[in-house]
Amino acid sequence: MESNDHSLVQGIKNKDKISLCTLMDSYGRLVIYISSKILNSPYEKEFIDECYNDVFTTIWFNIDCFNVEKGCFKNWLISITKYKALDIKRKNYKVNNSVEYIPNIISAEEDNFEKFENMEMINILLENIDEKDRLILIKRYYEGFSIKEIALELECTEDYIYTRISRARKKLKRIVGE
Repeated sequence: MESNDHSLVQGIKNKDKISLCTLMDSYGRLVIYISSKILNSPYEKEFIDECYNDVFTTIWFNIDCFNVEKGCFKNWLISITKYKALDIKRKNYKVNNSVEYIPNIISAEEDNFEKFENMEMINILLENIDEKDRLILIKRYYEGFSIKEIALELECTEDYIYTRISRARKKLKRIVGE
């Protein structure tokens, strides 16, 4: 192990915050690079920072698990990054594939009264998110516009639309859960 890595590991074992900052400066770009290769879908890009924070938090609290005899510190950090990014990807896959879309909720109802009641509930839910997100969700799930069409109409990138939809859906799920 390099002497610089050795001193960083010792500093973190001693809970020296300056050593952690130095570690983040030294390996931060590598962590971002690896996590961006795994979290490469447009809606996953917002989770790269979360992965970055998770990696260094894990190192801070689990530095005693690092064993010089099993390999070098850089490889350990790369493994942690890879597994954290894969965990986030797995979690997002479950969340994004379990959400029902607004048209599916409405069309599944047979009774007109239930349809009206659900439409009221959907309108109440949509009132709890910003106007821009509401517009994007309506265009995407009610009017059937593609992400590309919405991005062109709102004059922004497709990544931006994916991000807004992902955040709005999470907020709606939180509200429904309450």
